[in-house]
Amino acid sequence: MQALVDAARRKESVLVAGLDPIPARFPEELRSIPEAEATLQFCLGILEAVEPHVAAVKLQAAFFERLGPAGMGIYADLIQAATDLGLPAIADVKRGDIGPVAAAYAAAHLGVYGATCVTVNPFMGEDAVLPFLEEARRRNGGVFVLVATSNPSSREVQETTDPPIFEIVACLVARLGRPAGDYPDAGAVVGVTRPEIGNRVRELLPEALFLSPGYGAQGGEASGVRPLLDRRGGGVLVNSSRNILYAYERSIASYKDAAREAARNARDALRLVSTNP
Repeated sequence: MQALVDAARRKESVLVAGLDPIPARFPEELRSIPEAEATLQFCLGILEAVEPHVAAVKLQAAFFERLGPAGMGIYADLIQAATDLGLPAIADVKRGDIGPVAAAYAAAHLGVYGATCVTVNPFMGEDAVLPFLEEARRRNGGVFVLVATSNPSSREVQETTDPPIFEIVACLVARLGRPAGDYPDAGAVVGVTRPEIGNRVRELLPEALFLSPGYGAQGGEASGVRPLLDRRGGGVLVNSSRNILYAYERSIASYKDAAREAARNARDALRLVSTNP
């Protein structure tokens, strides 16, 4: 976790750029070459463009897994490329298994592929989180646990019980996290699309680092970040994926230039509501 915090302070940015490459949305010049090659070129171009304005990158593993072995090679190459640029890489894998299976997932993404942090689904309880934390602790990394996600139908599961499941999971995160620099090594995924829920999660997790998706394409705004902030006015990293990746669709600029501008605008908007972690 500390690598994320240090990068955010160094860059004076709480923005995380999500890499969710969808070949059908690539610019025309990349659609005539094989998908795997196009994916690598597109993502490397995005990394180059957004590097000055973001604290980290988040790779959605599914978009690379769908390309088979070549895709996982690209996934590894992009994590290395991000690292070379000084950008910590969050592996957005949302794994949720237990025991040796969870340990294997953790060893793969934190070890073999070299991600700084991973996202974890806690549906199976503590057993689904601890193997990831144990691997992260060996590598000075961290785990972001799904607590209150940004998708609309999440309310049907996360908010309808008594107490709400998001509160139960928040308490799990509080119990499992250990001090690891400025923040515990167990953080929480809390969407900016649900600021009222985010405020309650912050009450339950006053010391945790939040990874907050939903900014931009899912309708989340900078104002939705404010209720998630900790008592110091920080503690939140905000992810934006499609709003940056495909900004060129709303522009006459090249995809790199459009992504650079979208990242700069998002960084500046977020600076108005948040200090660095």
